[in-house]
Amino acid sequence: MTGDTSVRLFCLPFEGVSAGVYLPWAEAVGPALVVTPVELPGRGRHPRTRPCGALEPLLAEIIPYVARMCDRPFALYGHGFGALLAYEIAARLEWEHDAVAERLYVSGSGMPHRPVPERAVGHLPDAAMIRRLRERGRMPPADPDPRRAARALTALRADLTVMEAYRRDPRHVVHCPVTALGGQRDRSVTGADLAGWRRCTRRALRVESLPGDHYFPLTARRELLGIFARDLIRPPAARRLLAAAAGY
Repeated sequence: MTGDTSVRLFCLPFEGVSAGVYLPWAEAVGPALVVTPVELPGRGRHPRTRPCGALEPLLAEIIPYVARMCDRPFALYGHGFGALLAYEIAARLEWEHDAVAERLYVSGSGMPHRPVPERAVGHLPDAAMIRRLRERGRMPPADPDPRRAARALTALRADLTVMEAYRRDPRHVVHCPVTALGGQRDRSVTGADLAGWRRCTRRALRVESLPGDHYFPLTARRELLGIFARDLIRPPAARRLLAAAAGY
């Protein structure tokens, strides 16, 4: 796009929720940063009503969409399960489309790896799964609508199944800088966990701590938008974005 200096920011949702959680971000920023939520099957307005419980079919659903939308410089952001997806998408865009992100943002997650069996919860009955997640501070906010809440629970179980079966391909080392973000009161992700992302990039890793618990993207929007602005947008536009974010 001639004269267009905007950057597209693809946003991947955390486990069990719709990418619509990022729509307020799109409303809070101007055209210099194009916030693009990436919806997953089985939630929101995605035409597929059933979520994917395996990584490869899930990536086959979303990577073609992301690749088509790479019409300008782009970055990826993902939180929790979304961090795993953002990382895999960034790596595969490099391998398959020769497209390198400006930056990869991973938040609320250490370097993805298969957890030890006793930590797995995706196979448990609903009540036990919810109890374990709450103990870890990792139960997503519940939807007050019972029908949407039931759908979200199905999506949550599918996402946990993908996370708990995941095996990282050691060849997937991206060529873009990575920022790893954590909540200051997140009991489930440590600074050492965030530092582990260093193994996933050939560029620099930056670790930042933001106010809030595991779900800090819901409460620290101004801080997150400020980070995106400083990294991705030219100075005049960045100042306007920071001023707009401060109004929320």
